[in-house]
Amino acid sequence: MARFKQRYLRNLVKSFKLDLASLHFSYKEPALLLRFVTEQGSIISRKETGLTAKLQRQLAREVKRARHLALLPFTQTFK
Repeated sequence: MARFKQRYLRNLVKSFKLDLASLHFSYKEPALLLRFVTEQGSIISRKETGLTAKLQRQLAREVKRARHLALLPFTQTFK
């Protein structure tokens, strides 16, 4: 099991290049939040974004606030 985890984590490639020190999430900036939401509307995981646990919780809170205020859609609408 441990061997599988090491192999999986080693091969994982993060697609985001972020400066975590200057990163601040706000529900008032939906363009920034959309970078962390998939086309289906789900929040991208920590493994893919490279965020810390604290930043991931802040991101989730701000995405939910933006959805509640209708700044972000809950799901993608299909045409």
